[in-house]
Amino acid sequence: PSNFENQVTLHYFGHQTWQLCATRVGNLDDLYQDLLDNNINNVQIITIGKSEYSSASGDWTDENSIPVLIDPLPYNTWSSWGAEQRDLFFLDSDGNYVADFNISNWDYNQVYNQIKDILPE
Repeated sequence: PSNFENQVTLHYFGHQTWQLCATRVGNLDDLYQDLLDNNINNVQIITIGKSEYSSASGDWTDENSIPVLIDPLPYNTWSSWGAEQRDLFFLDSDGNYVADFNISNWDYNQVYNQIKDILPE
């Protein structure tokens, strides 16, 4: 989307009904707040859930500030990205794919360092 131009973006894929996925959304929101607190304002984090679990989206939105998108059946977004449960995709400020990895095991430093590596100078 145009409102993400010149922004590094992270795209998180998870199921809204799974507690671990809700925990990861909270982890990502905390990281986002840390970035803002450090005057890093050109990073956006987007969460993407499936419509079949949308009734539980409150677990992702309550007390979090990052956007939640719902991918409707037949889950074309998940399919086109080749996403699996709890995958996190990184795009540079030009919208180009940089990396992805699974964050089932949360590693703040791994995610933070990946962001720092792709931020424009």
